[in-house]
Amino acid sequence: MKIVLGAVQFGLDYGISNTYGKIVKHDAKQILKFAYDNNIGMIDTASLYGESEDIIGKSTNNKHNWKIITKTPHFIDDCIDKLQVKQLRESFNQSLLNLNKKYLYGLLLHSCDDLFKPNGDLLFKEMERLKSIGLINKIGVSVYNKYQIDRVLDNFEIDLIQLPVNILDQSLISDGSLVKLKKHGVEVHARSVFLQGLLLMEENLIPSYFLPIKKNLDAFKNLARELSLTKLELALGYVASIDEIDKIVVGVNTLSQLQEIIKATQLKTNFEEYRNISINNSNYTNPSLWRI
Repeated sequence: MKIVLGAVQFGLDYGISNTYGKIVKHDAKQILKFAYDNNIGMIDTASLYGESEDIIGKSTNNKHNWKIITKTPHFIDDCIDKLQVKQLRESFNQSLLNLNKKYLYGLLLHSCDDLFKPNGDLLFKEMERLKSIGLINKIGVSVYNKYQIDRVLDNFEIDLIQLPVNILDQSLISDGSLVKLKKHGVEVHARSVFLQGLLLMEENLIPSYFLPIKKNLDAFKNLARELSLTKLELALGYVASIDEIDKIVVGVNTLSQLQEIIKATQLKTNFEEYRNISINNSNYTNPSLWRI
């Protein structure tokens, strides 16, 4: 199964289209069980996602071979020194305790730009040390753009990367970044496949901020109708059809949403056909830049 269960909603009220709020613990346990029973064996979380790690640790059965990826803290200082390295190490150890695991599949630097601060390589060396003693299988970064990818690949030996890809944001396909990552042997995980739920929202609920890209959103909606697909099926099928994508991180608010996603993974489409829908403007494709 190409799906990774994103667990940010286990700890935070997350997503532009989220009308459910944070998932309650009982529902989280049901979602996790259903995911595992349906061949989803990987979870993406972070220490910054509220109670997410704690809920996962208390809701998963250690008899199950869950592969879990977590992330480092944000480092607000302009320079990296022993204090930030200590914070990384302590945060990771706390994640192990919260998740009730002896080791994790992956550890990602939450902001890859931390690597390029003065002495930022100390953070990566600590991640390499944790990997060398068997506490982590793969280390890597979370990125937003080609510039970050190129700079990371030029300076560090990463195993894993998480990046944004969706039918509106095709930039890392068109600029060759995905092909370059695979040539370096990097495992690629796509996130933001529904653009925080924007692609799935009813038209009357979409904030006016997105009026400049209404024609793209309409083209996406009309294409789904023409193909007799739901918007979710088209959005997910688009990303699933990209050979360079190893895994797709998808968050859910309800069990029924997860059931729909699993069903949709059986569909694939030809991503080459939909370049005309894409947007080359990070103000609309990068949620951290949204002003809503």
